[in-house]
Amino acid sequence: MRKADCGFPTYGENHRERISEFLRGVVVRDRKTAQSLRRWERYQVKIRTRITLNLNGDTLSFSGEASDVSQGGLSLFIPRELEPGTALRMEFSLPYTSRAMVIRGIVRSRHEFTYGVEFIGATQHQQQTIAQVCKTLQILQ
Repeated sequence: MRKADCGFPTYGENHRERISEFLRGVVVRDRKTAQSLRRWERYQVKIRTRITLNLNGDTLSFSGEASDVSQGGLSLFIPRELEPGTALRMEFSLPYTSRAMVIRGIVRSRHEFTYGVEFIGATQHQQQTIAQVCKTLQILQ
């Protein structure tokens, strides 16, 4: 670790690579432990999702499928290569709702072609709708 001119530590150009390498070695093998580390409970769903994103100046649209949802995001199968940090726009209809929801998200994690996507910029109405759907799913599952 070096000190930058401003006095803050810097880790060099490959610090992200070193952190990623370290995190790959940190695996939570116990499902109960993994669930207890989550901010929100997940609920299994099967939701067809329309994804739009900008990649290298091009706008791409394609379909995916959400396999679980929580108040903070969803798990999304997308048959495309995306990197964590990719911003996207999603359009889907949650169970027990009558209208499609359009919401932005950011890819936070990846396992093969299944991505953990965090909702970003959700309106208060969207947050309330998602919370109500999660409450309904909790009762039914």
